[in-house]
Amino acid sequence: MVESYSKDRHLKRKYERRSDRTRFKKKLPTAACKTNGSAFIALISDISSSGAFIKTVRRFSVGQEIAMTITFPASRESRMVTGEIVRLSSNGVGISFKVFFKK
Repeated sequence: MVESYSKDRHLKRKYERRSDRTRFKKKLPTAACKTNGSAFIALISDISSSGAFIKTVRRFSVGQEIAMTITFPASRESRMVTGEIVRLSSNGVGISFKVFFKK
């Protein structure tokens, strides 16, 4: 269901991850996202303590601010975060978290 792996498998990339990430295979967490002038729901394909990748076809720019409420379907737990878009791809965006809000 959830696959976790270490950053050692990604050393060939241009940058090194600061923390391990979890990839979801079945029930993907959702993110209720808000950016300047836009609100939408997106699926999260992987997440770590420092960021996430959300699946979306919307257009963004690197450095754009985003606020999200992330809901995990298995536990029904939610977390509010703010972040910055740091990576663009054809099927989504990479987000670096800035602030986690405690419940």
